[in-house]
Order: sequence, then C-alpha cells, then structure tokens
Amino acid sequence: MRIQVINPLGVDVYNPMVERAVERSLAPDTKVEVRSLEGTGVPPTAFLPTHSRFMNQLFTQVETAERDGFDAVVIACAADPGLEDAKDLVGIPVTGPMEAAVATGRAFGRMAVVCPRIESGEDENLPQDANWIRRLVHRYGAKSIFAGVFAAPSGHPPAEEVDRLLAEDPDGLRAAVRAEMDTSARTTALQAAQRAFHERDANVIFFACTLWSGLLDPIRTQVPVQVLDPLITPVLYAEMLARTTTG
Repeated sequence: MRIQVINPLGVDVYNPMVERAVERSLAPDTKVEVRSLEGTGVPPTAFLPTHSRFMNQLFTQVETAERDGFDAVVIACAADPGLEDAKDLVGIPVTGPMEAAVATGRAFGRMAVVCPRIESGEDENLPQDANWIRRLVHRYGAKSIFAGVFAAPSGHPPAEEVDRLLAEDPDGLRAAVRAEMDTSARTTALQAAQRAFHERDANVIFFACTLWSGLLDPIRTQVPVQVLDPLITPVLYAEMLARTTTG
C-alpha cells in the first residue's frame, strides 16, 4: 500500500514533520511519501499560498501520483483545496483532512472544529475567519453532527524572521512555527476544546490545521473527547479507502 501526501506549498520545509506525524500510525505494509510543490512555480511561502498560485500544479501532482502507482492521495491542507476536482481526475481515492474528519467524526457523535487564527503574509492565503469550515461542513452534509467552530489564535514568527529562516534555515523555521503551534495546543486550542466539550456537548474535535499534527496530547489528557489529528486522520482514512477499493 502506497499513499502520497501532497503538501500544497512551494517549499518542502514541513515534509519531515508530516512524515514523522503519520509513520507510527500506519499498518506495517503501508508506505507514505510526502511531496511538496517545490520547483513547480508555486511561490516559496511558509504558509498556504493563494489558491490561484498552486491549484494547477496540485492537480498535476495528483495525476502523477496515480501514474506512479500510488494507491491513494491525501491533500495535506485542512481546507481540502481542490479536492472535489482532484477526485474527478484520477481513479484512486483522494481525500483531505476535513473530509476525513467528517467521515470519522460521524462514528463518534457530535463534532466540533478548532481552527487557528494565523496572520497571513504576502502571497499567502491563511483565512482570517472560519467561514471556510462552515462551507465544508455544509458541502459534506455534516450539519446534523456539527457542534460549531472554536477559534484558537496561534502565534506567528515575525514576517522578517520567517523570510530570513525560509532562505537561510528551513529547519529553524519549522521549529519556530511548530513551537508557536505547540504553545497554542497548551493554551488557546486547549481552551477552545474545553469550551466545545462543556458548552456544545462535543464528543469529537477536529483540529483544522496540519501544523498541529502530533502536538495534541495536552488536549487528549485534559478533555474527555476523541481528538482527530489533522494529518493522521486523513492518512488513515485514505488507507482504508485504498484497501476497500483494491480488495
């Protein structure tokens, strides 16, 4: 079983993070390859580029994954960019974090979504509200299980520092960004999860940013809900779909 995870960025800064996040959750015979869109003309930004700058390259990579013999594809962005169109291009399963979270959340009951509020830089497309989540919940027919969206403002290294690290120290950039997300997992995201559980009766919570992947143990230990990791959830869902379609 081979699954390709496409990180829709023009840099490969986060690829090692994605690999570490998912590798321990897979069946022994499942292999994951992480690909970014580096070298395809997508702007080299530290966070999600503007959709118009990467969508064609994303579709090309999905088609390439099928030709290269992969059994499934995961688009590693919680907004599921291009997912519906990508499904029409290939005969293998293609999924994204939000679609997988909805499918998984139905098994547990009432699902809330926690989203970050990260400042968006030049050529980036980080949403400053949560309406994209509400649109996807509607698209995926999940209104009956939806407990609402809860914001968890997350820090962002200064723009000048991001630019410097991106050019000079990609590992340092990854560490700096992950440190900010780890802080939010212990503070604002934890508080958001507690509100979802106490105020909206949520019993499953999806964390809608792949940068939180692998950092959610503080929430699991303090809030009695099922926690859906934004990278592990779609990869396991893709693995299930691929095994179903291949027999």
